[in-house]
Amino acid sequence: MPFNEGLKKEISKKAYYRCSICHRLETIEIHHIVPQSEGGSDGIGNAVPLCHSCHRIYGANPNKRIFIREKRDHWYENAKSVIQKDISEIDGIKGYIIKDFIHRLGHHCESSSMRDLFEYYGFPMSEPMAFGLDGTLGFSFFDTTGQISFIGDSDIPFFLGGKQGTIEPNSLACRLLGIILRKQSFTNADNAWEESKKLLNQDVPLILKVDLGNLPYFKEEGEIHFGGHAIILAGYNEEAGIAYVGDSEFEGFQEVPINKLKEARSSEHGPKFMHPINTQFSMVRRPDGKHPPLAAGVKVAIKKVVDNMLRPSLNNNGIQGLKLFAASIPQWDIKLQGIAKDPLGKPISRARLMFELLHGYIETWGTGGSSFRNLYRNFLKELLYHPEIKEGPKAWNSEDFKIIEECIPIISKSAHNWTLIADTLKDAAKENKDDCLDYVNLDELQSIALVILNQEENLFTKLNKLKI
Repeated sequence: MPFNEGLKKEISKKAYYRCSICHRLETIEIHHIVPQSEGGSDGIGNAVPLCHSCHRIYGANPNKRIFIREKRDHWYENAKSVIQKDISEIDGIKGYIIKDFIHRLGHHCESSSMRDLFEYYGFPMSEPMAFGLDGTLGFSFFDTTGQISFIGDSDIPFFLGGKQGTIEPNSLACRLLGIILRKQSFTNADNAWEESKKLLNQDVPLILKVDLGNLPYFKEEGEIHFGGHAIILAGYNEEAGIAYVGDSEFEGFQEVPINKLKEARSSEHGPKFMHPINTQFSMVRRPDGKHPPLAAGVKVAIKKVVDNMLRPSLNNNGIQGLKLFAASIPQWDIKLQGIAKDPLGKPISRARLMFELLHGYIETWGTGGSSFRNLYRNFLKELLYHPEIKEGPKAWNSEDFKIIEECIPIISKSAHNWTLIADTLKDAAKENKDDCLDYVNLDELQSIALVILNQEENLFTKLNKLKI
């Protein structure tokens, strides 16, 4: 039987009439954490207030029940202080913040930004689902040792990446959801800001490309420059000279001086292809509302990733790129000799510089190995329980789900092995500084890379069996 009305009112009041996961102030319903069909009780301990979006994302997944319960209990304990803080922060703002726009913490700047906008436009989903639908998982390895570096005036001989493509108007995720993605770039930072304000005043949130080295809330401000970072612009207070932005690593909106935001958007640090050039993206739903069923769209997105890995357009990409990476490792004792410069221009051994960078590429900055593999693993896991995949139009059959079940442990092991490589390099650089190359067994490192190669070739060959 459903919860009685008295209990519903008690729970709603306890949660300050907000969802206990996203804390959004909208219509909530009281749901069973453990369904009645599985013996779940009608008591307060098994009840959770959720908005429609969070119930859709988390409610049908039995693996999320502990998470739901923990989020509920944490919200019950902290709701009052959070609500009072929100009210005090909103009071006195004379600018503009888009109503009902929610920013959530994420793992990667682009996929979490896309996720935030998808929810705003009526397609609530997890970040792994947004990442998976865009079909950009891949691998790249470029070795420019003895050549002109791909980064001008740089001592960086290698680049390793785990993503094929970035945010662009032809985004597969947008096309599969029936969303038109508009890209604008400006030669002048002031003109870019005026256009941004105009769109914000029309309740259009924006994804901005920025140089994170100009963002004051980063500890490394001014030290490390990266012009490919993506953030959300959701509001501004012109009188105070403040813009309100959402960033994947930070909860809530960050206050950024408008002049600093302009600098971040127009930065010219690093190679030209990394300049943000005042680029912004906005979304609008297709007027006719047409888009394929999610179950069919997911298969299209998976096929794109399979093509990225098994049928890449460049030999530096996909499985071929992995082979190049593995083959390069025994040569590091020669290629990584000598002195280079760190991001601050200080002398450092080339081996130490590359060990620190490779750890970042694989593990920390969301560009390579384990970080994207873990995100894609969670995307595959979500498919097993997603109601639209199981029961909606073009629903999957048992063979489809069997393929996914077989792939999840493979990509989990691959991500783990990427972490082994990253941690080995990081520990060597930290403990042995400029002599780190002498303390790493390159043959063992190559053996791990060859295991990854075998795992990923097996993984994407299996995913290739999904029939559209």
